[in-house]
Formats: sequence, C-alpha cells, structure tokens
Amino acid sequence: MGNRLANKVAIVTGGISGIGKAIATDFLAEGATVVITGRREKVGQQVAEELSQQGEIIYLKQDVSREADWEKVVETTLATFGHWDILVNNAGIGGANKLIADTSLAEWQQVMDINLTGNFIGVREALNKMTSGSIINVSSVLGIITPMPGVGSYAASKAGTRLLTKAAAVEAVKTGKPIRVNSVHPGLVSTDIVSDDIKTALQASDDVIPAIGKPADIAKAVTYLASDESAYTTGSEIVLDGGTLAGR
Repeated sequence: MGNRLANKVAIVTGGISGIGKAIATDFLAEGATVVITGRREKVGQQVAEELSQQGEIIYLKQDVSREADWEKVVETTLATFGHWDILVNNAGIGGANKLIADTSLAEWQQVMDINLTGNFIGVREALNKMTSGSIINVSSVLGIITPMPGVGSYAASKAGTRLLTKAAAVEAVKTGKPIRVNSVHPGLVSTDIVSDDIKTALQASDDVIPAIGKPADIAKAVTYLASDESAYTTGSEIVLDGGTLAGR
C-alpha cells in the first residue's frame, strides 16, 4: 500500500474491466478513493465489491455519451466524498472494424459519441467542478498513427481526444485553473476492446513491434499523471506501446 494518491477522490470511466479496472486497482493501492463507472451494472457492482477489500470504492452506472449520466456521477461523487480530484476518461469502444468506405454513419457516430464526445463532457465537467486536480484521457497509439485499414473511426476519435487534451490543458493554464490535463496512448494491450483480427494484423505488420502490453502497464503511467509527482506536466502525452512508434 502506497500513499501517492492519499486523500484524493478519482472517477474512472470504464473502470469495470481492462485498463480501467487496472487503473482503479492501482489507485486504490496508492490510497485514493475511487468511483468506477460503466454501463454493465451487474459487472460494475461485482468489481466494486471485489476491489473494496483494497480500499474505498463505489460503482455508478454511466453511459459517458449522455450529459445527464455525467451530471449524476459528478453530483453523487461530490455529495458522497465532498471533493473530486482526478478524472480518468477511459471508457471507449473499438468500433465496427470496417473500411471507411463501408462504415455507416450510425457506426461512425457511435464511436464518436462514446470515445470523443464522452471525453469532452467529462473534461468540461472536471474543469467546472474540480477545485484542482488532474484529468487523464486514455487515447491510443492509433490516435497518432494509423498503420492499417479498418480503424478509421476509432483512430479519428482517439486523435480527437489527443488534441482535446492539449486544448483543455492550455485553457486551464490561461484561465488560472490548477488542473492538469494529459493523455496516455497505449499500443496493443490485452483487453476485450482489441479484437483477435486487430491483434493478428498488428502483430503481422512490419511497422509494429509484436509485443502485447498488460493493463497494469498503462495503469502505472496514469497513476503518475494523477499524482502530485506530475505537478509540472500538462498538455503532454505518454506513449506506452512497447516500441511501436520507435520501430516505424
């Protein structure tokens, strides 16, 4: 048990599985109080109960694309714990894995609603409701490069998250809000969001070092950005990709 996040309250969207669950676990280990959110209520309650042995944690049902859900999550967090210090915008979907030419508007919009608009609403809520703290947006290495066809909508949403992060960081500085805003960019990580087809394509690509990361690898970087150790870090991006970009 550490204390890097002692006395801090964190909201982790998509915190009921994969990278989000790993982040919540690491936050608890460092002394934070954690609110995890997600759409699957039964799974969320089970994860909160499982992780409650490690620290104070609650689950709240949330669809990040809905403003009303965001308002409820933030209001409940503040009413329950009195303050809010960390936001991790982690919730996301992989999309239809189709060529752009074959992607319907509905398929495109679903990815944007969850991966980008959801992050925008969260960032806006945090900038308005946090007194001080840290926002961490989970983007992707595919928000920086697109090494293969079939990920157009996903890559566009993650690239949007990358620049949303920088814009919010600049605005926080210019308006005098003591809130840091940074992004992390995982490469190939073993989670449900990465289909077997994508894993196979990435590992077969000459552009990618074929190493699959673990959710905990990403969580450690997020904990650094959430902690006071990153007090001079804002508007930055941390790439966690096993050498994918370096290997291009």
